[in-house]
Amino acid sequence: MLLGLSLCLHLAAVIQAPLGKPAVGATCFLMGQCALSLGLLRLLNGKWVFQDIRMIFALFFFLYGATFPMIVSWQGGSAPGLPGATFLYGTGLLGFNLVQWWHRQPWHDVRPETFSRIRPTLSNAVVIFLTFAVILGYAAAMGVEFSLSIDRTKTGRIGGQLWVVLMFVVNGMGMFMFGGWPQLSRRARIILVVSATAFVLFHISMGNRRDFLPMFIFVAAVIATRRQSVIRLGTLALGFIAFALLSILGVARQIILDPRLLAKTPVDLFLGNNEFVTPIQTIMHYVTVNRPLRLGWTYISAPSLFIPRAFWPEKPESLSIAFLLDAFGSIGVQGFAYTPVTEAFLNFGWVGPFVVISAVSLAMVYLVRNADAHPGLYFVSFAMVLDFNRGDFGGTFYSLICVGTGYVTMLFVSRLRWVPSRWRTTWPALPLPNP
Repeated sequence: MLLGLSLCLHLAAVIQAPLGKPAVGATCFLMGQCALSLGLLRLLNGKWVFQDIRMIFALFFFLYGATFPMIVSWQGGSAPGLPGATFLYGTGLLGFNLVQWWHRQPWHDVRPETFSRIRPTLSNAVVIFLTFAVILGYAAAMGVEFSLSIDRTKTGRIGGQLWVVLMFVVNGMGMFMFGGWPQLSRRARIILVVSATAFVLFHISMGNRRDFLPMFIFVAAVIATRRQSVIRLGTLALGFIAFALLSILGVARQIILDPRLLAKTPVDLFLGNNEFVTPIQTIMHYVTVNRPLRLGWTYISAPSLFIPRAFWPEKPESLSIAFLLDAFGSIGVQGFAYTPVTEAFLNFGWVGPFVVISAVSLAMVYLVRNADAHPGLYFVSFAMVLDFNRGDFGGTFYSLICVGTGYVTMLFVSRLRWVPSRWRTTWPALPLPNP
């Protein structure tokens, strides 16, 4: 059915574009490529699998690329650069699909004994509890009030590169702990859940979602893998509820910043403040102007993000800041989440999205093929798919390194054996598996 739908949408694209409706034609092309992606993955796996990184990538890639074009097409309008931007998203998925069809790599759930190698100890519990305490203590010292006010102005008091790194690292620590959940005692689980809940509520009070979402996505993927789950009606219902709650949080924080938004209808309020609407507008701008190609420089220079601006005052601004300066001449306007499609276009022009997303698709084939051998790498990468689709390569590279550092740090701590034996009733220290 999906392959048939894909064929129909591609035929509609061929018909609509010559009839003077390029935006509608490009939207049909993108929708057809998404249907083809889902159909291919269904053929490869023989079932609908949430824990397959390619599935969640295709869905989020489509949402960030197609939401705005579908809204505009439904309203019968258009916008400068929209047909070209939508077409580029479609070519990106075309590259993704060609790589998947060429390799035809099915998904196999990670074996239970693989997860048994993740063995948190009391040392890990102490480290993560102290880390959460330091985060909350630092925020309190900076004057942040702890209340569920969903006030984004609080983040201005604690921003900075150190804070961003700490958020990613603590997510990696949490991923390791939840990955070893079956090995934890009841008391240990209580400590972990209470600490993580306090961390999440703290960020919700500031209207943040990004700072704890990777941990939640990681947990969802691990649970689905352990249970060898397939996507059913219940899975869709849970996904819809999670999406609705996060969307409500996003709308609520915007209303708090600008109460005049309450004058809009609920539909306009949701559509105008949906995070899937704005990212494509970055590439809509660049397809309408002439800019010299970066020729891969934004990818090569990604490690420079780790150099603090205090040591490099002339450090180039991020691509999202550069977009605001290019499009508006100021950074004092609403920020726009960047996209890998925009970055690929800036580097290599119209062939960029096809080439770059093909390379990303190839990397996903490797991750799926080696998920059982490297579960930490696979599930950490899975957790960062959302950020990848709403950011540039440098930001994704930066976050992966920081999250991975937190995960590896906890792995190292778990192998320490200095804990007194009388404490192991609280957090049993299990023997390491034989090499």
